[in-house]
Amino acid sequence: MDFVESIDNVYNNSIKAIQDASGNLLLTHLGEMKPDTITNLSEKAESKLFEISAAKRNIKNIFNILIEGLQNIKNHGEFSPENNQIAFFHMYDLEDSFICNFSNLIDNNYIEKISKNIDHLNTLERPELKALYLETLTNGQISKKGGAGLGIIIMAMKSKNKIDYKTFSIDRNLSMLSLNIKVTKA
Repeated sequence: MDFVESIDNVYNNSIKAIQDASGNLLLTHLGEMKPDTITNLSEKAESKLFEISAAKRNIKNIFNILIEGLQNIKNHGEFSPENNQIAFFHMYDLEDSFICNFSNLIDNNYIEKISKNIDHLNTLERPELKALYLETLTNGQISKKGGAGLGIIIMAMKSKNKIDYKTFSIDRNLSMLSLNIKVTKA
């Protein structure tokens, strides 16, 4: 299976998993995450949430998560061997929650570090997350791409749920990192 087929396979399996969970796919995007794409997806997501009469508190939290997640893909996602930044995004609802799924390429060398960071975030209560956010904001080590992990911390704070994540091997150098950020319906 070639590189693009591997990504298409992960994407199609994620759509099937949403359907298997009786999810209602509200919005999806597969491709590069450029600034105009982020703006377009944000506007469509907000419109879709208003259209289905989501609670205003949910819309606000999802919008904040959406911006952080899409920016995270754009700023930190790796590039394919053809120098494309291939990623995908889904927004869907389940009976009791909304899910924002962000999936982007990641260097296999960083999987363990990111897994440990997310696992640590998942152990923290809300006040601890806020303290970590403030600590990272003032003293966080900035990565080579400019981030200090703030985006994932913000998504965890806004969702008020644990972050579900998986990695899917694409080739010997790259995998897809897939984050599911859950927002419980108000």
